[in-house]
This record gives sequence, C-alpha cells and structure tokens, in this order.
Amino acid sequence: MQHALLGLAENTALPPELIDQLIATADADVAEAVACRSDLSRVQVAALSRFEGAAIRLAHEGRLAADDVDPVAQPRVALALLEERSGRPEWARLLTADPLVETQEKLAACPGLPRPAPACHTM
Repeated sequence: MQHALLGLAENTALPPELIDQLIATADADVAEAVACRSDLSRVQVAALSRFEGAAIRLAHEGRLAADDVDPVAQPRVALALLEERSGRPEWARLLTADPLVETQEKLAACPGLPRPAPACHTM
C-alpha cells in the first residue's frame, strides 16, 4: 500500500483534490514525496508543514512561510527558514537553548541574524 501511495504522490497528472486526500492521510514518507511536487497550492504547503521532513524541504525551497511554523513545536523547521532568511529573527533566541551542537552551528551560520555580544570579564 505504501508503495502505491508514494507512486501516486509522484504522479504529475494527479488532480489537486486527490493531492489533498493524500496529504490528509499521509505519513511522514508520503508527505515528503508530496512535498517534492512543484504544483502544490499554498493551502497544500501549509497542510504539509505538520510533517518535519516535508516542512524542512519546503522551507529550503522557499515555499513555506514563517506564518506556517511554530518555532517551539518545530525548531528544525524554524532553523531551516532562518537559514533561508525567511524566518523571524526572534526565533534565534529560542533556538539558542537547543543543546545540539549542530543546531548551534547552523544558527551561527544563518545570514542576517545579529551576532551575540562577547561575554565581558571584569577583574
């Protein structure tokens, strides 16, 4: 069954209403396959944003808006939007609390974010 759904997701002749049904019943794998489509509507993109992998792909492709993302619930997606200069700068403060080194490195490399001031040491 999964193989058939993945095949449908890749079918360029699939009508929009069937794409909607795929999204409504999708698991993470099907959602990522659907996210590869170039013919998604704004509503379909927003619906796919509930799946982290699909949302990250859509963010990097410039098809996901900051309004579609909760940075607390989806920090990896928020980071992807920041990497693309589409996220909200205030999200950086939330993401600095993430203990993963990879998150900190990606956050530090995000263009356009203010850099934290160096710590002052007094003697």
